[in-house]
Amino acid sequence: MEVVRGASSILYGSDALGGAINVISKPAPTTGVDAFEVGGSASTQYYTNNNERAVALDLSAAQGNVGWRVGAERRIAGNYHTPDAPTFSETKEGGTFGDPRYTGEVPFTNFEQWSTYGQVGLQGAFGTLQLYGDYWSNAQNFLLPAGGTPGQTPFPAAGLGQNLEHSNVVLKGNIVADGFVLKPRLSWQRSIRQSGAPGTNLGDIRDGGGLARFDYPLDLKTDIYTGRLEVAHPPIGSLSGTIGAEVQHQDADTRGPAELQPSARTWNTGVFFFEDLDLDPITVSFGSRLDVRTIDAVENERTGDPDDLENTYTTLSGAVGASYAFGDGVAIATNLSSGFRAPSVFELYASGVHGGVAAFQQGNPDLEPERSYSADLSLRVRRDRVTAEVTGYVNAIQNYIYLENTDRERVVSNGDTLSVFVANQTEALIPGIEATVETSPLPWLKVGGSAAVLDGTGDGLGADEGDDGKLPLLPANTVRGFVRWVPADTGPLTNSQVELSLKRALDKDAAGRFEPFAQFDKLDTEGPNPSFGTASTRAYSVVNVEARTTLALGLGAPLTVSVGVDNLLDETYRDFLDTYKGYALPPGRDVQFSLSTSF
Repeated sequence: MEVVRGASSILYGSDALGGAINVISKPAPTTGVDAFEVGGSASTQYYTNNNERAVALDLSAAQGNVGWRVGAERRIAGNYHTPDAPTFSETKEGGTFGDPRYTGEVPFTNFEQWSTYGQVGLQGAFGTLQLYGDYWSNAQNFLLPAGGTPGQTPFPAAGLGQNLEHSNVVLKGNIVADGFVLKPRLSWQRSIRQSGAPGTNLGDIRDGGGLARFDYPLDLKTDIYTGRLEVAHPPIGSLSGTIGAEVQHQDADTRGPAELQPSARTWNTGVFFFEDLDLDPITVSFGSRLDVRTIDAVENERTGDPDDLENTYTTLSGAVGASYAFGDGVAIATNLSSGFRAPSVFELYASGVHGGVAAFQQGNPDLEPERSYSADLSLRVRRDRVTAEVTGYVNAIQNYIYLENTDRERVVSNGDTLSVFVANQTEALIPGIEATVETSPLPWLKVGGSAAVLDGTGDGLGADEGDDGKLPLLPANTVRGFVRWVPADTGPLTNSQVELSLKRALDKDAAGRFEPFAQFDKLDTEGPNPSFGTASTRAYSVVNVEARTTLALGLGAPLTVSVGVDNLLDETYRDFLDTYKGYALPPGRDVQFSLSTSF
């Protein structure tokens, strides 16, 4: 997992406005000789809170310069359980920080998940080639805020069943040619998001003919085809870097009768370069990217003017950064960058009930691309017993896209009244500071911590018209720490450790009516709002503990054993970015067991 921030984010295009998380697949195994070798790993896990069980198997084989790998995982879970806390039906405490609708066993939170992958690779004097594919499926229930306490009538708890799938196939290579390295990449991704109607859970879906044949009212399928070529050129003096081009086509198909968004076709073409200039002890990085994106939506009964269904965006982004390394393991780095993000099909053309925010959501075909101008400054320390980094940054975003709660209400098909949210834009400013430190004061002891402080304001989002106000959907400020005991290997026990960790999240106020689920901060006397739950959250602390060791039992395959407890103190809390925060608590104490081995 590679976290890319600053100058190199221009390599990844529109959606990398503030950086990217680059997932790098493991290379296929090779032996370098003609011998045939096989190996693999197996693991199993169990979680007490929701009776979650998981098993996974990975098998690999290699002969000479050719290698294969296949794997699969199955995961099944029941409903999760919260700490024992009073519900709104018992206390009638509503408004901000009001009691939730659900505690104890939270209904409609079970899921069944499985994934599989396969890989084949070839390595030689020419470089490497690799073909990789994976598939992930998650059948889950989703708890809705409507309904009452489990077991009560005439308003029982309500949920719906969902089916989520993701497929991915990638052919990529690193081809060496006269000092150049060519990095071609072809990929196909498929994303499926299917949802039953409220009151139709997974059991009903299976009884109705099985997941594969059920006619989901909300059925979204998106195929993404990408062709990309990067060319890393030989060093030119102190200069090294890459140039590249990328073409991407997205085919979004709305197949069900609930047309939350229309079908649409998107084309994106981009060209870019990124260079490093080594002026030891100073390194300068710089680059630029040009993108042209066209979005063409298919007209349906809910779309507006047909002339608004095609949008084309042409954007230029760039970045420059520098780092200075001191001789004693200390470095400073800074980046200045501009980036963009084109509005999505959903933000442009949505029109329907969006269960994820419990509202009727409407798109805005007049949205402009978001344009970011950011700057950051970092201090990094890497020594024998201490690693540390502190980064301050500020990000000014023109045409920042957010959901505006219009304070209008709309009656939907089942007779419920929902708030109307419309995609809108503002001028946003997001400053923040992140810091992390880890030290080993003793050979058997490690101590570390981190902190993240973030703020964000937007023009015209204040309580009074025209005033600045808080941006919605920003996380609460957090502080984390850990203490890890690493004893010396003893007998059959190796790689042992015991870790105690703490997360402290500070209180966080919802951004007024612009915050999704803001209606949970209001009393029902203020309009058609739920009388329970909360949108703002109080500060809380969660303690976790984990112990692990590897056993050498003389059987030729070591066994790694892990036991941990999340939310050790069974803390009652609500996380600010939790979808269920308005009407249910997060999980309580969860004991986890894990066994794994490799062969």
